[in-house]
Amino acid sequence: MAKTSNLLPLSSAKSLLFRSGNLFQRGLKLSHLRMIVAMEETGQISLAADMLKTSQPAASRLLSEMETILEARLCVRSARGIEMTNAGRALARRARSMLIEIREAEREIEDIKHGGGTVFIGAVTAAAVELVVPAIRSVQAVNSLLEAHVGVGPSHLLIKDLLAGDHDFVIGRVPEDMDPRLFNIREIRSEKIRLMVRTGHPLLESNKPITLARLAQFEWILPPPGNLMRRTIEDVFISRHLPLPHSSLNSASLLVTLATLADTNAIAPMAEEVTTLLTSGGLITELPFDGAIEIKPYSLITARGHRLSPSAQLVSDHILARIEKPHG
Repeated sequence: MAKTSNLLPLSSAKSLLFRSGNLFQRGLKLSHLRMIVAMEETGQISLAADMLKTSQPAASRLLSEMETILEARLCVRSARGIEMTNAGRALARRARSMLIEIREAEREIEDIKHGGGTVFIGAVTAAAVELVVPAIRSVQAVNSLLEAHVGVGPSHLLIKDLLAGDHDFVIGRVPEDMDPRLFNIREIRSEKIRLMVRTGHPLLESNKPITLARLAQFEWILPPPGNLMRRTIEDVFISRHLPLPHSSLNSASLLVTLATLADTNAIAPMAEEVTTLLTSGGLITELPFDGAIEIKPYSLITARGHRLSPSAQLVSDHILARIEKPHG
């Protein structure tokens, strides 16, 4: 009969305590973690020192200490600054995650002490209007002390802030030049685009849907080059062998767009969810168009390996519950 060993495997806690602390035993400190993240972010030791409000000699000393502890080169100096080595990038990535978790621990404890909780969300405009605001209001109806922070902007900026730990989660799209394996992604829905003009626009005199060729004869207000909505609009024109619309004003600002629409004959694309709010005031009107324009789906995105705080998880759950409902 085989003998049963009396040795039990270490618990996960013991494993963390006794097998994962070698770097700290050798002298790695929180100040080192903050410095390697700042170095990767700025690409220069002097700028990293400024970011952490310390001197350049002190920053260089921290770098030297890290390289001694790790027995590895973390960066290569050049005339333009520093270039992180593979080891440097690996440490910076892990350090960023650890710093975020430390900050989240403080935040969660404060939420427990004072009640209510906080949540930081980034979203593209349509998702902010359609999903984020209703979800927050739903949670606050039960927990009036919940404090919500919502940042609205283009996906590439939102995702950058997500990786920096400034958002709990983002509703947007992972940029094409980023590795999707860095994220947990829950696809939601595509954005339907409506074409908006001022009330009284000459194109509204006809009761028939207007062709894209006719629309091409008017000025457009488009987001800046590279913006996904702009690229989608331009792709529609290209697919119909039409010249690209002339955009005399390039802006992602909704207020700038509305101000320009009010006293010009320009055309502006907007997400359907936004136009539903704006048309109720009577200042702008949806233009009947003989086609359909949709932007690829946005998703609920979290940083892989990052656990949401209870408050953020609650709001996320409410958003996911809303997307299960039929979209009218």
